[in-house]
Amino acid sequence: MNALRACLALLISVVPAVARVAQPPELPIETIFKKANITGLSFSPDGRRIACLVPYEHRMNVAVIDLEKKTKNLLSNFTDNDVSTVMWASDDRLIFIKDEDGQESPLVYAVNRDGTGRSLLAGATKVGTTQEVNNRFRGLLARLPKDPTNFLALGNLSGAQGPDVCSMNLQTGRLTLVTANPGYVRRWILDRERRVRLGVAQQGQTVTVLILNEAKGTWEPVQTGHADAPGWSPIAFDGDNRTLFVSSNVGRKTEAIYHYDTQARTLGEMVFGHDIYDAGNVLYDEARKKAVGISYQADRERFHWIDPEAEQLQRRFDASLPDTVNYPRHASSDGSRQLLFSTSDRDPGVYYLFDKSTKKLEELAVVKPGIDPEQMAPMKHLTFKARDGLTIHGYLTLPVGRDPQNLPLILHPHGGPFGIRDHWTFSPEIQFYANRGYAVLQVNYRGSGGYGDGFERAGWKKWGLEMQHDLSDAVKWAVDQGVADPQRVVIAGASYGGYATMAGLAFTPELYCAGINYVGVVDIDELIPRGDGASKERAHWYATRIADLGNAQDRQRLHDTSPVHFADRIRAPVLMAYGKNDPRVRINQGYDMEAALKKAGKTYEMIIEKDEGHGFRKEELSIAFFTKVDEFLKKYVHKANVRIGPTQVIEMPAKSRD
Repeated sequence: MNALRACLALLISVVPAVARVAQPPELPIETIFKKANITGLSFSPDGRRIACLVPYEHRMNVAVIDLEKKTKNLLSNFTDNDVSTVMWASDDRLIFIKDEDGQESPLVYAVNRDGTGRSLLAGATKVGTTQEVNNRFRGLLARLPKDPTNFLALGNLSGAQGPDVCSMNLQTGRLTLVTANPGYVRRWILDRERRVRLGVAQQGQTVTVLILNEAKGTWEPVQTGHADAPGWSPIAFDGDNRTLFVSSNVGRKTEAIYHYDTQARTLGEMVFGHDIYDAGNVLYDEARKKAVGISYQADRERFHWIDPEAEQLQRRFDASLPDTVNYPRHASSDGSRQLLFSTSDRDPGVYYLFDKSTKKLEELAVVKPGIDPEQMAPMKHLTFKARDGLTIHGYLTLPVGRDPQNLPLILHPHGGPFGIRDHWTFSPEIQFYANRGYAVLQVNYRGSGGYGDGFERAGWKKWGLEMQHDLSDAVKWAVDQGVADPQRVVIAGASYGGYATMAGLAFTPELYCAGINYVGVVDIDELIPRGDGASKERAHWYATRIADLGNAQDRQRLHDTSPVHFADRIRAPVLMAYGKNDPRVRINQGYDMEAALKKAGKTYEMIIEKDEGHGFRKEELSIAFFTKVDEFLKKYVHKANVRIGPTQVIEMPAKSRD
């Protein structure tokens, strides 16, 4: 942990004049993709300590910072996989989650604050009663303030269609029923006292919001509608435990946040809405027991304050740290201390500790001390019109110190695709490309989330069609602006972005000189669930968003928009990377694309990691992958006219780099 250092007076903002770096040096891959120095900070209930994740032997592990003693103690020492999440269960015990080689079947542990008494609570097959607990565990919910021996969790104890609410013993993992699922509840809402008050049920395509009648002990519907129809959905209670914040798009293009009276059972006034962007999260002050604001993703993270005191404090934060977005992350239960996370497109972030009594901000920890923000490239928000007139939002990152004209371009489609979008934020991958001299274009194509239901629906059943056209139109926009050299355009993405990469190379080969497919879909048909393993809800989702297998036209479209069938059309070299344990995009997708490229005599390189899943999480494997990306780009994109070379296959098993 960095030493506790300089204090910033909130009333004084001093911004020293710093000369801009004309053209930064080529940074080592290790510098850019090294694990964060610290992340996941949160106060203990008594506010005396902070839990966090820090690197140990290249893996993120649990640590506790004692604010009074100014010490940091490591509580775990895993060297196989990262700890992904840590939270306080009480002042004396923490609970944390660890991944297992990308399989997305996490292990849940509890440990004392001094590192003793570690227990495996869920996620592994064991003998005796623990095996039953592990089989029935479904997820974590919340800390129980009045019960330091248990944690509120989800489990399958009643046998209902959907999880029950349970208490989980922090020593043994034993589950005890708290609230039985009345049937088909998929999501539970707790009030501020951690009482189960609402459930969102889905049976078939009917979604019902249920509220507990505490006097009768019965669950009563307060809203029923079709899963794809406009409606409202509960978010969180206010401090009075009567007022509920809900998200609604009824009569609107975007999601707005409203009050809902749970006693009168009436929808009240709108708290916040935006005509372009969906409203986001409710910000809550635990010490004052009230909601204070709404956050939402616009061109960058924005805040709408509904509490004057919180708004005034945020203005003072922003005055002291004017070049960053300053997130109020977490506060001690008495409100005397608050964590602030300050970050930007160029700065990975700094955690500050705010002392309410002294009105001082104290720098607590730098996320990536090896990164100099002055050497990083700025990310600019943009909009352009697609060929059918739809407004598309995105971001353009230009390399520092280079003339922003006729640059090599990385088109970087995001994953998902539905409900996901790119944000104004620090991205190691984007900064890596910019550091190598590339302009980087990120496009929130139709189907992306955050711009209203209509924009997302515009992408339904449009894989390889209008969604892909938006990406092609983005390339045209960048060329027309004079930013991009049309002979040096690379398409690179992960998951759906990997699909878009292969689709771009196959269906618009004239646009791209190279491609990078990271855990990408290549056969859409293979994604769609079949048989008894697919629930009605899941089957409907795929039938409406991707394709209905009962429809002959849809089946033909799946074939016609799956790049695996059109390897012969690809002209540019492509680098592909897959994890053998990937539960989302199965490794067969990579193998099938490799076979098709090999059969067609195309130039490609393949990386397969046997101990990874949907993206490479292990530090050394992430660094190895981007080292290969660096070599690939220098090999194929250093000159305007790419000469296609012989086929090259590279198998990179994890053990080769242990």
